[in-house]
Amino acid sequence: MSLVSVLIGKKVTVYSRLGDTEKQDVGMLEAVEGDWIRLRKADGETMFFTTVNVRMIKPFEPL
Repeated sequence: MSLVSVLIGKKVTVYSRLGDTEKQDVGMLEAVEGDWIRLRKADGETMFFTTVNVRMIKPFEPL
């Protein structure tokens, strides 16, 4: 079980970095598999992140 799996189904902010660009994406954490994280945004867009590019995942509500 990964440390991030406790956040599956929760609204989170994913802070990621690719080169010099930093982003914040808000949505529902749907899955964590291997080195991949899947986030569903409010507009229905699905985003995939590799754990290498993720700096922090912050839940909206306390665990």
